[in-house]
Amino acid sequence: MDELKGHEVRDPRRLHAPVEVQLDQAAEELTRRLAGRIGYQDVREAVTDAYQRLARQAKVHRFLPILAARSAQNRLQATP
Repeated sequence: MDELKGHEVRDPRRLHAPVEVQLDQAAEELTRRLAGRIGYQDVREAVTDAYQRLARQAKVHRFLPILAARSAQNRLQATP
């Protein structure tokens, strides 16, 4: 994978990977962005929780893994 301004650039053919794969990728990226302050397992759990919370109300699910990662990041960064 290449990087662009500190963010991984993924192959666009893989953007429609199964949800669990997308959540794994989101958790890996978020763990990297948090610079190891929070372990992968805790990040993955936060991403999964955010995804499940969003999925209960969503009518369109296409971008939920990305939105879940952002929600998890906001929550994890707000945690002291």
